[in-house]
Amino acid sequence: MAMLKNSKQFINLINMCREEKDIGKRYQLLNHINHLVPSELRVSIPSIITHDCIDQILSSMEEKISPPIYELTS
Repeated sequence: MAMLKNSKQFINLINMCREEKDIGKRYQLLNHINHLVPSELRVSIPSIITHDCIDQILSSMEEKISPPIYELTS
């Protein structure tokens, strides 16, 4: 999984999308975010979409662009 140079900006866009209440605007913002990420991180967005579906896609994208968290072992 790639670490994006501007992952903080993407996280901000994802948060904006999560906060948007209008499904049409959420869909447009999700498409915008999807086109900003490298092609290997893009997701296939269905043509019929719900708020829950958008939330799942956003969570998936957020995981892909976030830096890995390494578990510390004792």
